[in-house]
Amino acid sequence: MFDPITPVVRTAFDTGARLRHARFFHPRGIRLAGRFRAEPEFEELFGSGDRAVIARLSKGTGTPGTVPDILGLGFRVLARDEHPWDFALATTGRGMAGRFVVTPARGWSHARYGSLLPYRFPDSSLRWIFADPVGPQPGSPALADLEEHLREHPFDFEITAAGWRSHPQTVGELALRLADPEEHRTDFFDPMLNHPDDIQPVPQAVQRIREAAYTGSRRGRGAEDRETGRAIGTLPG
Repeated sequence: MFDPITPVVRTAFDTGARLRHARFFHPRGIRLAGRFRAEPEFEELFGSGDRAVIARLSKGTGTPGTVPDILGLGFRVLARDEHPWDFALATTGRGMAGRFVVTPARGWSHARYGSLLPYRFPDSSLRWIFADPVGPQPGSPALADLEEHLREHPFDFEITAAGWRSHPQTVGELALRLADPEEHRTDFFDPMLNHPDDIQPVPQAVQRIREAAYTGSRRGRGAEDRETGRAIGTLPG
C-alpha cells in the first residue's frame, strides 16, 4: 500500500536534525544507568530480580537553563529473554485526554512521564506506561541542576501501567544514577524497534509515522548506522 506520509516525516526530521546538528527532539540530556525491579505480576515480562538499565533524561526542545520544557525519560531494560525493551516517555497531562498531550514541566520534581500511545499487552488490554519521580528531585527543569543533584542522590521512579478506565498498576521500580562512560553504549532508545514480540505499540499507523521520525532524526545527525548496530545488544551487568 502506498504510504505518502512516512517518507515526508522521515525527510522533515532528517532535515531538522541536520540544521540543529543534534537530534530533532530532546537534543541535550544526561546519561544514566541503573536497575529495574518488576512487581511479581510483571516478572513474566521482565524477569525477576534486578534488571540492568541504561537511560537518558532530557529537555524536549532544548530550552535554556530553568525555562520550562517538555521533559523526556528514555530507558532500556533487559526483558525476560535478555533482549532490550525500550521506553521513550515525555511529560504529559494526568487526565484521560491529557495522556495524549505532551506538557511542559516547571521542574524535575513536577514531571510525570507517559508513553503518549498505549501498548497492547498479551491479554489484549491496552495500557499506557507512566513514570513518576519518587523522593526529592530538583525543583527547576535545568539540566545543570539535575546533574548536580545526581552527583549526590539517586533518581528513582515508580513505573505504572493504566488502561482506559483502570487505576494505575505498579509495574516496578526504576533506580537511576549518573552513568560511567563504559556503561552507556548508546543513547538511542526506539520503542518501535525494541519491545517483546507479544507486546505491541498501537495504533500501528501512528507508530509507523513515529518510527519514521526516529529514523529521520538519527539519519540527520549521522547516527543511524552507528546506533542501529548497537540497538540489539546486552547491557552492562
